[in-house]
Amino acid sequence: MIIAKLTELKLRLFAIGLSLVLGIIISIIAVWFFSISQFFANLWSRELPLTFSSSMLDYSPLVGGSLFLSALVAGQILRLIEGRRPQGPADLILAAQTDSEPNVKAGLQSSLLALVAVSGGASVGIFGPLVLLGGCLSSQFGRWRKLLPSDIALGVGAGAAIAAVFAAPIGAAVFAHEAIIRRFGNLGAGPVLAGTFAAYWTANLILGEHRLFLIQTIPTLNTATLINALLIGIACGLISSLYMSIMVKAGRAANASGIPIALRPLIPAFILFGISPFFPHLLGTGTTTIDMAMVGTLSLGLMVALLIGKVLMTSFCVGFGYFGGVFGPALFIGVMAGGCFDILSSGGAPITTSYAVLGACCCIAAIIGAPIAAVLIAFELTGSYEWAVLSMIGVVTCTQISRSLVGRSLFDRQLQLRGAEVHDDRRIAS
Repeated sequence: MIIAKLTELKLRLFAIGLSLVLGIIISIIAVWFFSISQFFANLWSRELPLTFSSSMLDYSPLVGGSLFLSALVAGQILRLIEGRRPQGPADLILAAQTDSEPNVKAGLQSSLLALVAVSGGASVGIFGPLVLLGGCLSSQFGRWRKLLPSDIALGVGAGAAIAAVFAAPIGAAVFAHEAIIRRFGNLGAGPVLAGTFAAYWTANLILGEHRLFLIQTIPTLNTATLINALLIGIACGLISSLYMSIMVKAGRAANASGIPIALRPLIPAFILFGISPFFPHLLGTGTTTIDMAMVGTLSLGLMVALLIGKVLMTSFCVGFGYFGGVFGPALFIGVMAGGCFDILSSGGAPITTSYAVLGACCCIAAIIGAPIAAVLIAFELTGSYEWAVLSMIGVVTCTQISRSLVGRSLFDRQLQLRGAEVHDDRRIAS
């Protein structure tokens, strides 16, 4: 009995140690991946207006060349992917729930496709591809001599990628269990927590202390803020449901179009170039626009236009193979929705709230299917109990609406459309 207990202890400690190493490796790769996309985005990025203006058609050759070239390269990569279908977090979920291994080659090709697209200006995100990349690489290491169970390896990689970029290790660990693994194995939560904290620590060593949001306001918990949180949850639930529905329909439209797969990314690229003088905010990940909305510098009309534009353009880009993540666009859409509430609730006075963070948490929770992780990430990024409480109200409301209208998440919806059946016990059978 004692020998068996010691053997089990060694296995658990080994899993923790290996997860620490994997967290460090994935963090370095995630930071490098993100830095490359930012480097190329800085080459074509242009000044972002604070209000809607159509007074002049100022087309940038750099923007046009970047979109055209990246769309051509994306089309060629798309042709090489097995089944010509880019992979994403949904494939990690399926692998974890069926105790199988993800297609690492297709995963790496899909991550490269996303890097090319977002670096060139596609209106997509980078976080989903990072989750896919982290999960595939971690799975590959864990599979070597079966050092880690496959689901734990996937969770470590996915969580480490999020922890490195979001600087929220606890929320990232919960995200890995809530959205990807969806259960606690024999090793418990220890390995994933070790991986996310190692990734967070490594990213801090490379980048310094960093936060995705810089929220310094602390709200008062009163009737007005609680009602606003509820209203934001309702609005974001409807917006998220619309976003997920259009995303699915865009993919069907691309398949029915008859356009050769290598040429499909050119369609959204040309549209993005056409609207770039009016809405340069829609190019790339939109992190600068998110920061501007957080501090209340964008006009109400512009934020409404950007919300609608992001829903349409991200769906169109992903559907037509100008592939990338949906985390970042969900963040963007939620921030625009919450930012509108900031302006409306201030009544023209200086903005003293930041409901934009509530909108972001609501849309992320609904689209990736991780409400608890979203609330924890809000708490980690703001350091505010008050924001965490308001996030909880908004997120619960939002996810109840989106799950009733669309389903648990966009990824679950994608799996259902591919013939994978999602059961109530969170097990997925293909």
